[in-house]
Amino acid sequence: MRCLLTAGALAAGMAFSLAAQAQQSSGTSGTSAASAAAPGAASAPGADASSTLLKPVTVTGDRDQAADAVNPPTTVGSKTPLTQREIPQSVTVIPQEQIQQQNMQTLNDAMRAAPGITVAQDDSERTTFYSRGFPISSWLLDGIPTTQSLTSIAPNLGMFDRVEVLRGPDGFLNGFGSEGGAVNLVRKQAPDAFSANAELFGGTYSNAGGMLDVGGPINSAGTLKGRVVGSWQNQALTQDSTSRHDKLLYGTLEADFTRDTKLRVGASFSEMDQKAVWTGVPSLSNYTFLNLPRSTYIGAPWNDNTYFNTTAFAELDQKLAHGWNARLAFNYLGSRSSILNGSVNGPINVDSGDGYLADNKWHQTDDQESIDAVLSGPVNLFGRTHQLTLGANWQHENLRTINYYCSADNPFCSSTGPLFSSFPQPAFNGPVSDETTMTNQYGIYGNARISLADPLTLVLGARASWWNSSLTPNPDANYWGDPNRHSEVSGRVTPYAGLIYDINNNYSVYASYTSIFRPQTAYDVNGNLLKPLEGEQYEIGVKGEYFGGKLNTSLALYQLTETNRAMNDPRFPGEGFSIAAGKARAKGVETTVTGQLTENWVVFGGYTYTQTEYLDSSTNLNGIAFQSIAPKHLFKLWTNYQLPGKLHPFSIGGGTYVSTGISATDGTGTLRQGGFATVDLRLGYQITKQWSAAINVTNLFDRHYFDSIESTGSAFYGTPRQLMVTLRASM
Repeated sequence: MRCLLTAGALAAGMAFSLAAQAQQSSGTSGTSAASAAAPGAASAPGADASSTLLKPVTVTGDRDQAADAVNPPTTVGSKTPLTQREIPQSVTVIPQEQIQQQNMQTLNDAMRAAPGITVAQDDSERTTFYSRGFPISSWLLDGIPTTQSLTSIAPNLGMFDRVEVLRGPDGFLNGFGSEGGAVNLVRKQAPDAFSANAELFGGTYSNAGGMLDVGGPINSAGTLKGRVVGSWQNQALTQDSTSRHDKLLYGTLEADFTRDTKLRVGASFSEMDQKAVWTGVPSLSNYTFLNLPRSTYIGAPWNDNTYFNTTAFAELDQKLAHGWNARLAFNYLGSRSSILNGSVNGPINVDSGDGYLADNKWHQTDDQESIDAVLSGPVNLFGRTHQLTLGANWQHENLRTINYYCSADNPFCSSTGPLFSSFPQPAFNGPVSDETTMTNQYGIYGNARISLADPLTLVLGARASWWNSSLTPNPDANYWGDPNRHSEVSGRVTPYAGLIYDINNNYSVYASYTSIFRPQTAYDVNGNLLKPLEGEQYEIGVKGEYFGGKLNTSLALYQLTETNRAMNDPRFPGEGFSIAAGKARAKGVETTVTGQLTENWVVFGGYTYTQTEYLDSSTNLNGIAFQSIAPKHLFKLWTNYQLPGKLHPFSIGGGTYVSTGISATDGTGTLRQGGFATVDLRLGYQITKQWSAAINVTNLFDRHYFDSIESTGSAFYGTPRQLMVTLRASM
């Protein structure tokens, strides 16, 4: 612990010293009134001049709009807004400032920039995010837990103000949660004053799109406000003849019934249509990559995958007496997916050049409703003021999947053929599999922030959860002969504890214990449901906060252990059977820095060291890294600087992504991508007070690499060099 505190204080102190020197060299004070304008406001090239106007900002203590723009209070680690320093876990926020500077379009873009996060492709559209070697499967919309995987469509960021990321188990407030962490997507809100923003962009790979964002008061009293966002994007992908098309429409209304009562409602609709290589680029049977140009398309000409997403929400916020607050929120999320593709799957036989050919057609509908009620406020006890949060939530999901097959004896039209095989589109007039899964989860939770002394806060919490799930095959379309299945968990308690000590106005040290318990819906070859996944994490760290919250730093040391994670049974590949993976552990170090070094200089980044291994010999993998998709070393950095003097209209930015190797193993051999690094650049120019332009170049040196290895049979290319020109207007 002493070593950790020393190292943390040293790292944070170095960041503070660097920032202070930079402030002095620019002739400004880190807490001056002049710094109240966030970089990226009207004077910042390439940024949305009204981004801080579009969302009301509450100024408390010595925090100002600049602090809330780059390091806003979050709810991903708490049901009430807290600064990162007040949360005894590792938290990162991708603010609007960074989203615009790096020209992020989808959630995948934001997560690739988040420290410690690895983005892995499950197929051509769907992704899984990993933190500390474990998957992140907990999603929140404005703090409300969801059970759907939002990565199914990597949602467009046009409707979101920011992305909040919690690393490590989150089961206390977010249902059963996930061991890797949680992602909270914060929707844009209606602004107090009229504001309009427009954006157009275009670049290489026929990438073009735009966004219109308008909001403000609707009545003269300002008690009714609204906001509408619309966006579109069309682009060619890396492989020849592949493409992606995105559309989004989002709207929200806010009504102040009284000074203490506010109602917020809204809805969105998005569509994504994509033609791509479903399984990525196949590898060779000798565990090496194919030596083909990145533009080579390996797939059927009729591949077409479409995703529709609809959301609706309502939130009632009521201020009560003595500083208490009540909130009741409802969220609906509905998705429709249509998948049609043919693919060549690896490994490709080195001698014959043949691979496994297969065709797929399926439809999926997923409807979910969530309700969350929370009551929070201060409690005076033993001469001190404490904070108490009590709540309950409920989730219901109805998932239906329909698979269409070619024939009873060959459902996936599977065959063996050469790499560049012709793919006539099959009729898919064989048998059908139609299954519906109904899942319910509800729970009650409580959290207390106990002030033991002026600098010492004890955080205690617990959640009791109930869960049930039923699988019902359609008796007239049950090709695999699956029986009706029902599983349930009652009254499972998930504890949480943390301790925070404020050393001074700049530094805090903390320690926390978090746990995870999640029922699984996978079955073994004997038809038995796998045991629930369980895990726990111990974390200690130090956090720094400077210039009234404009700059945050952190250093964390953690150990995370889980048991019973479901994995495909290698004895029956492709047949849908699973086995429990036994006990696995990850331990490592994370350090981050986010915010303003000076009024004109921002930085977002972090370094992560992750060591993972199996601990249970029952899986025959004792001592082997269990999740090699998470690199041992991962470094991310983005910075943007507003030039001084006569060059003030210009800003320059740059970033890098540095990763050690990733790999996949099947027990016989390993497919490996070595370490790689990419560099991004940006040049911005403020044309007028309302107009700005920017040029972004990603992967400047056109590094060829695979950034995701799905299995020993396939991998997905990293983004090649791309150039994007963006024009923004605001008023």
